[in-house]
Amino acid sequence: MRKGPDTEFVVRQCRQGEPNALGWLRLTHHEALRSILLARGASLTEAEDLLADLWADCVPGSEDKPPLLDKFNGRCSLRGWLATVLTNRWIDLKRKEHRRAQLPVNGESSADEEMSEAELPRTRDDSLLELLYRSIGEAFARSPAQALVVLRLVHEYGLTQREICRMADWSEAKVSRLLSEAMAQIRKDALRSLKTRDPWLELSWEDLEAMCEIYQKGFFGWRADGYR
Repeated sequence: MRKGPDTEFVVRQCRQGEPNALGWLRLTHHEALRSILLARGASLTEAEDLLADLWADCVPGSEDKPPLLDKFNGRCSLRGWLATVLTNRWIDLKRKEHRRAQLPVNGESSADEEMSEAELPRTRDDSLLELLYRSIGEAFARSPAQALVVLRLVHEYGLTQREICRMADWSEAKVSRLLSEAMAQIRKDALRSLKTRDPWLELSWEDLEAMCEIYQKGFFGWRADGYR
């Protein structure tokens, strides 16, 4: 089977406006990205409109608007990065629709509306990060202190369950149960928090993990451990 060009080469060619590279990019990723958006709750029309804008933004334009791919740093998969861009834009689209639906009948902006606009994320690339940060952060905040300590020892400091057993004088079964119950509750609380904020958004825990990894690797200059 013929192997396609590597990602770094394609991105470099797209940044230079090479038509074949831009066509290959669209041909390779369009259907998969559309499926991802549909699975996350978008309508077919919304998905296609967002994808049309995405491919247009990949074409080099004026100096005031560099191609979208200038922001791709290569530390994560290109498809995952593009899917995150699209999810961000779709969240912004739905939130704008929701705000418009809440405008007064006379069309005048109320003080509350002006305040909500001022409190919005500063760029179109912030919405998803803010959503992940708040939802996952709230889920961890609701976890018992004992469970959080054990989670940090395992995932942040790299201790094994056996080492924790010796430190706390617990059985391995207790540590294993504590970890599994804590993670199950965090997943449940994070997804519930997402639904509360944006009921139309359909994300699985696997989606959250994948997008957090992309942010951790420097999506648009943001880092999940340095939310600002």
